Amino acid sequence: MGGVNCGIDAIGFQARDRTDPTREKPDQVIHDLARLINPNGRLAIIGVFLPNDAKPVGEIEKRGDLLVPWPTLFRKGITVGMGRDHDERYNTQLRDMIIAGRARPSQIVSHRLPLSQAPDAFQKFDQRIDGYIKVILDPNR
Repeated sequence: MGGVNCGIDAIGFQARDRTDPTREKPDQVIHDLARLINPNGRLAIIGVFLPNDAKPVGEIEKRGDLLVPWPTLFRKGITVGMGRDHDERYNTQLRDMIIAGRARPSQIVSHRLPLSQAPDAFQKFDQRIDGYIKVILDPNR
């Protein structure tokens, strides 16, 4: 059978609305994957879960809930698994890779700013202004 046997939602509550990409739609990826995954497929949801969205788009999100298409998942027999990412588990390994030059985190750095600009940078990141992905604050700048 062609199609998708396993889908991963690693975006979470910051997903963009398919019909209006300027807006967030926290359940967009889960709904897309429920539609795309083959019967008897798997859906994995990983990442960081915040009990309360900092920028909720509606009453459901204010409670920390998401609308999940359970009828579609059930009808198709999709197995759902979820958990938080294990970033702490890999800190030492990642540090060693950076020191050895095998990993270059600078590829994801979007801005290098003086520490004095931290409040403005955080506000732009929090508002999800395009381009504010990973900001390095340098107290010596």
